[in-house]
Amino acid sequence: MTTVLQRTAPPTAARGWWAKTVAASRYEYLMQVRRPAVWVVVLALIGLRCASPFPPGFTSTTDHATLVADWAFNFIMLCPIGVGAVLADRVRREARLGLDDLLTSTPTGISPRLWGKAIGAGAATITPVAVAWAGLLGYLTAQHGAGVIPVGLAAFAAIILPGLIFVVACSVTIPYLTGPALYRIGLFGYWIWGNMVPPRTGIPTLAGTPFEAIGEYPSGAWFHGIMLDAAHRGVHPTGGEAVLSIAFPLLVGLAALVITQLVLTRRSPS
Repeated sequence: MTTVLQRTAPPTAARGWWAKTVAASRYEYLMQVRRPAVWVVVLALIGLRCASPFPPGFTSTTDHATLVADWAFNFIMLCPIGVGAVLADRVRREARLGLDDLLTSTPTGISPRLWGKAIGAGAATITPVAVAWAGLLGYLTAQHGAGVIPVGLAAFAAIILPGLIFVVACSVTIPYLTGPALYRIGLFGYWIWGNMVPPRTGIPTLAGTPFEAIGEYPSGAWFHGIMLDAAHRGVHPTGGEAVLSIAFPLLVGLAALVITQLVLTRRSPS
């Protein structure tokens, strides 16, 4: 009997914040990654954009950095819209299933559930992007050699991942206020306006500035990838500006999670 008691895991209430968050993340990941919509929507948008790669002719370049940077730019143009769209309903799932009171009564707490949702469900929704990128790197490696792999991993981390993390953080927080449907409309409008509307149109936009989330600055500064909106503004990004363009969406996403945690904590009857 003593041996059995010693092997028994401590109750959830006795675990620390990190252990609870890890448990919530694992649960959210397994629930989200099994949803067919996650794979269908995200991969469809990647395929739609990469069916006619932009800019024309870049696939013939022999420079590994430029090659993977321009492929990364094709990936990030549309797939964040899909990532946000399939994540937006996660915050309302418990209410729709009538689980709010049950979850509130558990010792897990609001903070681990929120951060677990962001980490676990977010990682699951990014998984199709990572799988597609790994498949692309395998194809490019067969054509250009293994030197593509480290450059491709760096490009994924610098160009693709920051924007996806930003969208994940917004997609598990903002729908608490707007609801999933309105959030999806707003995300689509923001992503097109803030990242893809050329400055030359005369419409005020974040596109081409360090505050966009599409990865153009690190692509141009570190990988010699295509420059569109920044080039229209006459900007040639430095390494410091590239770091800023990565840090800004990450900090905005972090702020969204922290503010949401504070609001939910204040609303909690406990």
